[in-house]
Amino acid sequence: MEITDPLPLIHTLLAAVNAHDAGHVAQLHAADYEGLDVSRALRFHGPTGARAALDEWLKAFPDLRMATREVCVQSEQTAFFWTTAGTHQGVFLRVPPTGRRIEVCGVSLLTVKGGKITRGLHLWDMAGLLRSMKLLPDLPGHHPVSQADMLSRFLTSL
Repeated sequence: MEITDPLPLIHTLLAAVNAHDAGHVAQLHAADYEGLDVSRALRFHGPTGARAALDEWLKAFPDLRMATREVCVQSEQTAFFWTTAGTHQGVFLRVPPTGRRIEVCGVSLLTVKGGKITRGLHLWDMAGLLRSMKLLPDLPGHHPVSQADMLSRFLTSL
């Protein structure tokens, strides 16, 4: 079994997401790619599925930016904690644009084989997104700390 360092691929993926280059994101996924967005119970297949997933986010959040917070590599699998932020300017989850700034944290577990992403499991904080849109109330005793700050503080305390 050939194992190559998946970190350059992860950096390329993030750069393509932040450049809003869905075509490049699609090219990083294998023809037999299987993806699951656990938060929305959606499955994606192949490069076109990966592209469609990003396109959906970009239509709703045209100024979307993503940052990694921690990356863990074990053989062919790479897990990374991420945050994404943007302004809700298009329909997402059937919610019309609110114009609100959102910030969401999540984790993705990717399998990389032959220099391509073959599987992706993505889990993100839907309740946090809905709170950012003011569609859910803040948590009791909630202090206004961004999800990115909260995640960073937690990860650096490990």
